[in-house]
Amino acid sequence: MFSRRNFALTGLIVAAGIAVTSMLNAQVKPIPVTPDEGKSIRNEDTQIMMQAKLQHSQNILAGLVTQDFKSIEKAAAALSKISLTPPPDLEKAGDKSDEQVYEHFRMEFARLAGQLERMARRKELEATAYVQQNLTATCIACHDYIRDYP
Repeated sequence: MFSRRNFALTGLIVAAGIAVTSMLNAQVKPIPVTPDEGKSIRNEDTQIMMQAKLQHSQNILAGLVTQDFKSIEKAAAALSKISLTPPPDLEKAGDKSDEQVYEHFRMEFARLAGQLERMARRKELEATAYVQQNLTATCIACHDYIRDYP
């Protein structure tokens, strides 16, 4: 018999799964960049990094649904490692406050990825799911900010 807590957690996980499926089926708007001399090598580096982040995030969701904490911990550790280096094409000339805002998002992402790894190590499903939601919200907010980046 499901308790209210289990019912709420199941609903949360199902909603997250639907959201991820919707995101995968939707056309992802790439982060805007200004390629150097018509070449987009740096943009490709960022796309590879973002695809890796998306894959690890999907692995975390799958781990939550199946309560595979080792998988969650491994994916969270990979996200922590990726977050150590900012995407190379986001370095912009001009107003440094925009770079500081991006750095805030990057550091928050790194903090949450580390916290996710710790919660998975402790096998705390609800805490892990909560941190994963915050990590996803940080991704969405950062991408929204970057798209508006002048």
